[in-house]
Amino acid sequence: MSRAYAISAARTMARVAVIVLVGGLVFGSALRGEIDVTVALISAGSTLLIGLPILAFELLFVYSPLGAEFRRIPFARFVTLRSLVWGCWTLVGTAIAATTLWPIPLADLPASPDYWITVAFSIALGTAVAGTLAVGRLVGRGVLRDFTLGRYHRPVEEERACLFVDLVGSTALAERLGPSRFLDLLNEFVRDFETVLDGSGGEIHRYVGDEIIVTWRMHRARDISAAPGLVFGLRRRIGERAGFYSERFATVPDFRAALHAGSVVVGEMGDSKPEIVLLGDTMNTAARIEQLCRELDRQFLVSAQAMDLLTLADGIRAEAMPQVAVRGREQQVRLFALHD
Repeated sequence: MSRAYAISAARTMARVAVIVLVGGLVFGSALRGEIDVTVALISAGSTLLIGLPILAFELLFVYSPLGAEFRRIPFARFVTLRSLVWGCWTLVGTAIAATTLWPIPLADLPASPDYWITVAFSIALGTAVAGTLAVGRLVGRGVLRDFTLGRYHRPVEEERACLFVDLVGSTALAERLGPSRFLDLLNEFVRDFETVLDGSGGEIHRYVGDEIIVTWRMHRARDISAAPGLVFGLRRRIGERAGFYSERFATVPDFRAALHAGSVVVGEMGDSKPEIVLLGDTMNTAARIEQLCRELDRQFLVSAQAMDLLTLADGIRAEAMPQVAVRGREQQVRLFALHD
């Protein structure tokens, strides 16, 4: 488990822990009809006893590399199995809390209304949290929150850095492998990308055919130095799995990448299938720069605007390229090729 992943997952689980703890305190006080230090401590202790093992399950399994195969099962089965784990532990954890903190004799638990009310509340809260996290994963990290809050219900202009990653030779690969096996290859490529993405601060905006678009919101992080590490980390990971790719697909995927930064307009689009879209010259230019990788025979190109936001790690070298014309723009673009 990488340090970046551990930090990212811990932040997510910390937010969930705060929500669950506040919910437990409010529920415990309401159940007993009073608010005092003793009730608050018992409620907090019960909530932590029930919630901490579930959070550990989420942090150490569901969201970790260990749970990769579990996350890839059909969505309905994923939510059902995950909720069953939460529900089973809720029964056990509530029983432990009731007999040690409340306290209620174990033999009296089946006849205790408070016990069953607490179980029902805990299962309902756990199912709501698990379902929200699962839907958030389905639509994209942060997208559910943005839709819920209506952040982009009206168009908003933001500063963003945009990384385009494009699979090389996809047309020939699709023709040789066939649609189904090519999709399997794409899935493996994307999963490798997602593995190195964790903790970089970037968010996958969308998949466009064989292309992955990642963005960084500049009001959150003025430094996007993780972006080159993401590109070179993906290249290393594919190299480590070269044997797997060769055996299964008779090829090792290659890719080109382009990084640009600037102003974009972000807003909701669509009704029956709404999306949050990014529009503007920055997105168009980033796409054009990615296309220039082939013309300039470079694997990773970065615009001067993006270079201003980078602190290159040791071992990464920047090669200044001649200014080039980009289709659709009057001004030429100054580019750098990054090498690991």
